[in-house]
Amino acid sequence: MRSKNYQRKHLRAPFKESVIYADGDFVLKAHSLNISEGGLLLDELPSFPEADEVSLLFCLPLIPSLKNFSVFKMQTFNKEIFGKKVIRARAKMVRREQLTQNLDNIFRSKFGLQFTQISEADQKYIDEYVLNFAANLVFLQTLIDSFNSDEETKIKARMLAGILGYKEVDRIAHLRSVVGQDYKSLQWL
Repeated sequence: MRSKNYQRKHLRAPFKESVIYADGDFVLKAHSLNISEGGLLLDELPSFPEADEVSLLFCLPLIPSLKNFSVFKMQTFNKEIFGKKVIRARAKMVRREQLTQNLDNIFRSKFGLQFTQISEADQKYIDEYVLNFAANLVFLQTLIDSFNSDEETKIKARMLAGILGYKEVDRIAHLRSVVGQDYKSLQWL
């Protein structure tokens, strides 16, 4: 594990995928919001199992650094061609955040999980995912900052945003805001 000079113990990245977890004899599905070498933030589950630890299973896309991709390569690129790694781990809840008490969120919470058992190889896959996502996010910010310079930059920014899971049709000001917030949450929030 590399030492990082961030306020958080581990650098994290957005990770909006399904996570399977066990609760006794039941297998349930949650939605993740972000991931780090140390754990996950889960959403869209009404409660967390009472057990001290839970077994988790999720599929991690192996995202490459996209900085040197041409416009053509980005246009022909899609998430289905990413390699994937199935990650098996055990985790414990270390944080529970209640969402606002409006009727849409009355039974929802966000759960911060810390890995308690995970192979070193799987931690390396997660670390590589986070570092590549962070590098791609910085590259996307650079493209957004240069958005009006030429047509190729505009196309590349929209394509990269789509590959990273952002809506390609968002107004550039909105995309800049969302990407900026995700960048801040990598390290500080």
